[in-house]
Amino acid sequence: MPEAERLGLRFGSANAALGAISMIANRTGLGDLLAEGSRHASERIGGVAAACSMHVKGLELPGYEPRSLKSMALGLAVSPRGACHNRSGAYELDFSGELDRFAADGRRGALVAASEDFATVLDSLIVCKFLRKCFTNFYSEAAELLSRVTGLPWSKDELRRTGERIHTVKKLFNVREGWRPQDDWLPARMLSEPLPTGTGRGAVISATELRDMIASYYKARGWDADGYVPEEKLRELGLTELASSTVQPVDRSMA
Repeated sequence: MPEAERLGLRFGSANAALGAISMIANRTGLGDLLAEGSRHASERIGGVAAACSMHVKGLELPGYEPRSLKSMALGLAVSPRGACHNRSGAYELDFSGELDRFAADGRRGALVAASEDFATVLDSLIVCKFLRKCFTNFYSEAAELLSRVTGLPWSKDELRRTGERIHTVKKLFNVREGWRPQDDWLPARMLSEPLPTGTGRGAVISATELRDMIASYYKARGWDADGYVPEEKLRELGLTELASSTVQPVDRSMA
């Protein structure tokens, strides 16, 4: 695009980035196209532009490479927010050394679900995620702290279940707003283009691997095979009042 060429928009060009940020904030020129994110911009441009937009649910990929971090790949694909590393912190599973970060196996579904619930509780307690390693036994210690602050009795199991409840409500919100099973997925390039350099050189995640990991995640969550929350799961979590959001999403195609 001529305006992008004039700005000199290239990876690593700080001055060009500052100019683009100003244009985005004021929605002038190229900034008006970019102001609502790369998915929106690619849809307006059309053609092959969609293949260049590295997003999940409209949120661009963070600085963690999903092709060489298979837990993170799953976490990004299923996150209600889109490609957000903070909603699961699943990259820690890959960096821990306890899992082969290049292997997409069935264990990751339950592990990523637990990581999401943990991150949700941290956010709800307004605890900085950089403090997550300061606890010896997080749920026990956090439950004791919460009990002392509120004067209400909290157990570690109750706190853990609260994280699951909150995460489930996020999912139900997305379903109500039009989520479809195909939204839990990664950009096509992640599934077909191997990493060209670095310690993960040659790494890629196949559609079959991603599909199997997503299936293991849905199973761990107690959701159905398409990723919807069944009513029996809502009863288990005490969320039956939200049953209308479990299966039938709102049709906003005519909005």
